[in-house]
Amino acid sequence: SSGINAEYGCIARIWPHRCIILMKRSLLYVPFFGWAAYLSGHEFINRSSGGSSEVRDHMNEINDRIKGERLRVCIFPEGTRNRTEGKMLPFKKGGFHMAQQCQASILPVVISSVKPIYDSSKWIFNRGVIKVRILPPISTVGMDKDGVNSLVESVQTRMQEELDNLNKAA
Repeated sequence: SSGINAEYGCIARIWPHRCIILMKRSLLYVPFFGWAAYLSGHEFINRSSGGSSEVRDHMNEINDRIKGERLRVCIFPEGTRNRTEGKMLPFKKGGFHMAQQCQASILPVVISSVKPIYDSSKWIFNRGVIKVRILPPISTVGMDKDGVNSLVESVQTRMQEELDNLNKAA
């Protein structure tokens, strides 16, 4: 989606060292963006396979890479950004399971709506401001897999509250 590409552009301005994006496989085929992401070492997952053993095996390989190379991982837990203004879609749990398995902290990053400055029908940016808020890190140290559902819920609630605040101030 073009809105997602705009968000990736915002994130690129504050990108941390040794950080990869975990993204849906279909983005690999977006001209230039997908190719550059692949060549930069980002990871692509096939979301349509759900909880298949192929996906679990790939996620385990990614976990091993994260631990071995001491990488940071950026996920967009919404999957595809909701086109309805202001309301986040339910979060996908894969990235949270990954954080729990790696015992890695989660650093929620909230990006205000791009609609005021981006016309997705024409792929045109207008002047304006996109606000980015980085929330405090959330530790997963000591968390077991039974805690992932409540983790997802609490992170989504906190991020939705912050998105509401950012969009009100816009």
